[in-house]
Amino acid sequence: MKAALSKLFTLVLVSSLLLTACNVSMTSTEEVKSEQVATIMWATVSTRLTQIAVGTLIAEATKIALYTATPTITETPTITVTPTVTSTPTSTFTLVPTATFTPLYTSTPVTPTVTKTNTPNPIPCNQAAFVADVTMPDNSTVYAGQSFIKTWRIKNTGSCNWTTAYSLGFQSGNAFSAPASVPFTNTVKPGDTVDLTVNMISPSTTGDFTSNWMITGPNSSTFGVGTAPGTALSVKIKVTSIPPNRDPNTVYDFVANYCDGQWRTNASFITCPTAGYDYKNGTITRSFAPILENGVMDDEGALITIPAIGGDGFIQGQFPQFLVHSGDHFKATLLCTVNKPKCSVTFELLYRINGTNTVTSLGSWDKVSDNTFIPVDVDLSALDGQSVIFFLKVSSKSDSTDDFAQWMAARITHP
Repeated sequence: MKAALSKLFTLVLVSSLLLTACNVSMTSTEEVKSEQVATIMWATVSTRLTQIAVGTLIAEATKIALYTATPTITETPTITVTPTVTSTPTSTFTLVPTATFTPLYTSTPVTPTVTKTNTPNPIPCNQAAFVADVTMPDNSTVYAGQSFIKTWRIKNTGSCNWTTAYSLGFQSGNAFSAPASVPFTNTVKPGDTVDLTVNMISPSTTGDFTSNWMITGPNSSTFGVGTAPGTALSVKIKVTSIPPNRDPNTVYDFVANYCDGQWRTNASFITCPTAGYDYKNGTITRSFAPILENGVMDDEGALITIPAIGGDGFIQGQFPQFLVHSGDHFKATLLCTVNKPKCSVTFELLYRINGTNTVTSLGSWDKVSDNTFIPVDVDLSALDGQSVIFFLKVSSKSDSTDDFAQWMAARITHP
């Protein structure tokens, strides 16, 4: 490159001398023009030299940029191009390359993991879990005015004992003629299960009904089943109309109209129907699926009568007056029920003419638990034309513990 510059510089110098020699005889004005031409020529040469120098610098910079090694740079190289022309200032170019460093390894800070110690939640004092519907699962069908027993089985999942200070109480819905609350009879420890039973009576109207119940603790706090406070224990029933009497000649149905009667025992008057089976104060209820003494379920309606406790225990129902016609008959099937081996009672049919005080027996029948039943048929023709009040009575012979007496299909019929 230096040789090329020398040749170019020599050529320019010779040309200038020739021009000067050719114009030596010209006037001062022409000399001025010659000087202007020389100036123009020098500017052209200077520009060309600058272009060459810049091109060279760019080429050198490109070579440096293409160099891929990444050593630690300790000096900054300086490239200097100095074109030398007489009476011309020296131009100096300095190129400072920038080195790019690519890190071979990037360190990512590691956040230490803190291990948390899980502290178990304390078990609530009062908490329960549902186990099963022992009786009357949801949507069971019952007849209007029918007594039934609802039993839930639950587990104590809390940390406190359920003592006899606890009770199961009605919360919402239809109470089904049940008591407002039923106290616990035994202590239930955490982890133990218990059966909670409520005696109920279905409404006299048909439809779907629900009754909701909660447990109440000694401090009046209420809770149900599930995570405290829990949900209510419920019973859901479908109430349907009672089935018609199977005897097409029936003129009065004692089973269908059993609560038209006034019921009393040796203890007191009792409400019809009775919720559940009360062997202490007596019971009057009915069933359209009575269980016979041999364990067979029948499909006819039956009155269930249980005398009150005591040596003279009895239960008696007094029915509204009925106009008797010749040919009318009282019919029924008398029996105890299954698993009542000590059942020993006397059934009796009595009447009183309306307007009189004399009560007369139309017949009595002794019954014990022996896997049999007694069919009864009493002709009422002798009372033709009389307005008669009938009584159905059951008396205990001794211990009334198993005295579960049933009047199945009790009716007045006119064949």
